[in-house]
This record gives sequence, C-alpha cells and structure tokens, in this order.
Amino acid sequence: MDLATETAGLYQIAQQVELDKNGGTDMASSSILDIDLHLKNIKNLFLDPGLDPFENEMLQISGAEEAANCLRTKKRKKRQVRLNIFLPAEQVNSDLQRKTADALSRYCDFKIALNQRQLEIERTEGRRAVMIGLFFAALCLLMVTVVYFLGPLSDTLFMIFGGIFTILIWMAIWNPGETFLYGLQPYKLEIRTHQALKDAEIVIKKEI
Repeated sequence: MDLATETAGLYQIAQQVELDKNGGTDMASSSILDIDLHLKNIKNLFLDPGLDPFENEMLQISGAEEAANCLRTKKRKKRQVRLNIFLPAEQVNSDLQRKTADALSRYCDFKIALNQRQLEIERTEGRRAVMIGLFFAALCLLMVTVVYFLGPLSDTLFMIFGGIFTILIWMAIWNPGETFLYGLQPYKLEIRTHQALKDAEIVIKKEI
C-alpha cells in the first residue's frame, strides 16, 4: 500500500469518527439553530397572547421574545438561525413568509436602535461618573497628604483617617468601574441577539 492510499484511508476513518460523534449527521448541519414557534395567530409573533394555563404547546409570550430568550442562552458563535413558525392551516398563504420577514426585520431594527441608544446613554453617564470619581479621589488624596505633613495626628489616628478616605475613594471609583465592566454588557447582548434574529431564515409551516 503506497503512502497516498494509506493517507486517504486514514482520512476516511477520521471523517467517519467525526460523523459518529455528531450523532450521524454532517458537521455543517450543526451550524443551523432551529427555533420552533407554535402560534395561534401570526400577530402573536410580536404580541403576547392571553395567558391560558390549559394550552400545552402554544406560547404564552410573543414568538419574537421566545426566540430572543433562546438566543440569549446560546454561546457567542456564528450560527445561522432558522425560525420554524407553526400556524393553523387556514392562516398560511404564499405571501405570508415575505410579510413576516419584513415585519421581523422592522421589529429587530427598532430593538437594536433602542438598545444602541441606551448603550450610548450609559456610556456617556459612565464617562461623566469616571471624571467625577477621579476628581473626588484626587481631592481625598490631597487631603490625606496635607494631614500627613501638617496635621498633628498620632499614627493611630492617621491610620483611621487614611482608612476612611480609602473607603471614600473606593466608593467614588466603584460605580463608574461597575458601569464599564458590567453595566454595558446587557445592551450589547440585546443588540447581538436581535441582529441574529433579524438575519434568521423564516419558515412558515402548517400546524399538525
């Protein structure tokens, strides 16, 4: 057996092992995230239906919000999203898929713009808070320095005095730091979520 034949055989074995690891499906199929939405009416894609505890399959929140909830829990990786929308047979027509795609695109554009605006507001407020915090921290350090060189305080009192100002400085810079570390992330997540939802493939199916 020559080297080329042996290499080809090993490649085929590796492909089969990878296929078995993925449950007998091709790896490309795992790049699609299917989200099934069972709706009473296409308007329930955006409007919350009335709460009915006797319903087993129908959603009790809007379909778009349910899809967004699903996307929020997924890892950050590029995956094509496919919305499988199940509707009563009498509501399905040839033009519904196009109208639904247009409506979902407008809905997602609104959500993205809303969260982008909030992100900019929070970022602006965070910068302002950072400037105030740094100014206050510098003032506290100046006061500590003045007391250290001019104040007639014992070492014990100076340690207490310094500890109090350390706490004040920490309080002044914590809130701005928290804004940039954690406060902006929810808005970024919402933007990514609704962008993925906007790019989703829509498939209208008849409810069986």
